[in-house]
Amino acid sequence: MPPRRPAPAPDARIEGVFSRIEAMTLEDCPIEPGWVRAGRPHARAATHAMARDGLASTHLWECSAGAFAWRFSVEETVLILDGEVRVTSPGGQVRTLRAGDVGHFPAHTTWLWEVDRHVRKIAFCRREVPWPLRLATRALDRLLERARALSSDSAGRRGSRDAGMSSAP
Repeated sequence: MPPRRPAPAPDARIEGVFSRIEAMTLEDCPIEPGWVRAGRPHARAATHAMARDGLASTHLWECSAGAFAWRFSVEETVLILDGEVRVTSPGGQVRTLRAGDVGHFPAHTTWLWEVDRHVRKIAFCRREVPWPLRLATRALDRLLERARALSSDSAGRRGSRDAGMSSAP
């Protein structure tokens, strides 16, 4: 009997990525020193998954007490898992996010984050696509939809023609 080969690693592009939070290895993720406003916040993070096109990703992130101005280079939606944080928008609106709360931070904005003790979040990040590429992508999507529709229509017509044919001589 030939030796058993280990099963190949699943392809995340088609199989998905699944993890238990406690099994994810957090690594130091220093906050830019110039962003720190108070305390000595210590952040750690782990990447859970990256989209095939590199435009979206999911991360686990946590931070100790401190205040800092966070510059969002990408669009980010967060789900607070533990602890709490006060966030102040560029316009001065203050919100407190606690475990179970969801927040959305637009790309290219800076928010003040104030962590009294600790906060842990899941972050869903998405890079913006420049508008000319978004238009091109939408046009391509429409063309592909039409091609699929035409393909399924012609297959349906071909199937109905074939159904009318007899295999008898």
